[in-house]
Amino acid sequence: MRSQLEPGAMFPATVRGVRARLVTLAGGMRLRVVEIGPPSGAPVLMIHGWGACVYTFRYALDALARAGKRAVAFDLRGHGLSDKPVGREAYSTSTLLADVRGVLGALDIERADLVGHSLGGGIALRFALAYPDCVRRLVLAAPVGLTKVRFREIAHLLTPRFTDRFARHLPPRWLTALLLRSAYADPRRVTEQSVEEYWAPSQFPHYYVAVRSLLDRFPWEPLAARELARIEARTLVILGSADRLIRGAEKSAMRIPDAASVTLEGAGHLGIEECAQEFNEHLVRFLNDEKISVAPSAAIG
Repeated sequence: MRSQLEPGAMFPATVRGVRARLVTLAGGMRLRVVEIGPPSGAPVLMIHGWGACVYTFRYALDALARAGKRAVAFDLRGHGLSDKPVGREAYSTSTLLADVRGVLGALDIERADLVGHSLGGGIALRFALAYPDCVRRLVLAAPVGLTKVRFREIAHLLTPRFTDRFARHLPPRWLTALLLRSAYADPRRVTEQSVEEYWAPSQFPHYYVAVRSLLDRFPWEPLAARELARIEARTLVILGSADRLIRGAEKSAMRIPDAASVTLEGAGHLGIEECAQEFNEHLVRFLNDEKISVAPSAAIG
């Protein structure tokens, strides 16, 4: 069974005002970029998680645009409608960081607010360390890089390396549905449309090899305290009270010098979708330098 959602029908095909295009980076890598909001608005670049795509940010894109921001999201290499190179070296951390910088350069953005979810949060953290002058503020949603990621070992067991040769036959729709529902606190909130949007990119050649390569190549372990202490950007960490993957990240988050943390009650790992209204309220207020109800670093041990 193949996805009935053709590339031209994938998000944001039916959403008014969202501009989508491929940008070509140095070396010829093509990444899909979606953008909404006034071109003169303060730029916000969003980085999605492992196995996901720009669809993760469908609610945040709209909220940021309504707040007057230039909201941008892109499909990581190997994901969505971006190119999917073969070879584990193509998914090294340095390559991922170069892609982020390349997207900013292609869009003539010198400095942006970064929003990263899950793996995207880990990429955003490392980008802020490598290129501090390019980052204004940092929003980390259920991020990798602050605490041990639960179930990573299970993901490795479910995707042994020898299965690469059978990759195009492996990601069935039921598996996508299972993983997506497990990322929500309340699986009943997952719609069939969401399952289809997340499943469709997995049907492209080399998708499976790409996500499997990221399991091997990305440093999933938490950053050291001394590295977190070097983060210069003002940071907001948004966690889910019912997140099954990211647990106990609050204390590590507060090792970032100018950081605050907020927890979405009843949200799972995809709280950015599951509790979108509350998430977006915190996001917009933080980026507008407005007061929000968060736990500041001074209040967390």
